[in-house]
Amino acid sequence: MKKLLLGLVGLSAALASCGVGVAPDGSGDGRVSQLRTEYRLGASGPFIGCDNVDNAIGSTQVSVYFSVSGGVQSVNVGLRGNTSNAYDGNYNSTVSGSQLASLGGNSFRLTFDANPATGGFLPQAIVVTPVRDRVKIVTATNKSGSFYAALSVNTGSANYSFNSRFITPGQGNVDVYTNCTVQSVTNEDV
Repeated sequence: MKKLLLGLVGLSAALASCGVGVAPDGSGDGRVSQLRTEYRLGASGPFIGCDNVDNAIGSTQVSVYFSVSGGVQSVNVGLRGNTSNAYDGNYNSTVSGSQLASLGGNSFRLTFDANPATGGFLPQAIVVTPVRDRVKIVTATNKSGSFYAALSVNTGSANYSFNSRFITPGQGNVDVYTNCTVQSVTNEDV
């Protein structure tokens, strides 16, 4: 039994590095499929974060698309920078399973605002919001970093984690730019 538990822990660690998480007691598993923001660099470019949009400090709405199997009592979501191990508690929010937008089957979307309230680089705080913004096509200057989404699921009997960092290139990491200018607004939601 001890070898089986060690094997499950090892398997969980290996899967987490691929963007997949598995509860140690087998009560659930999950993975991120896409990380989107309300800003897109060009009509078919990647989703990006913007600290200043048209010379005004504002928030960037973020949607994390993911799938889980098993129970979901709550999900903790955080945005983590790719260039530093430093972690700020303001980058986190915990939501109940009932606050997740169901996309059918085992797929969900969690939408929130990453608000640079202090004028710093994204993200500074997470505010969960049910109202989704439209995607805006922008031009951008001065890349200042990048972030990915990290999720931790509480199944009621166990916790497990996974993130978007190593999923398909362009789908799991968001570059952040200091200045963005809106070119147009699409009919597409975040």
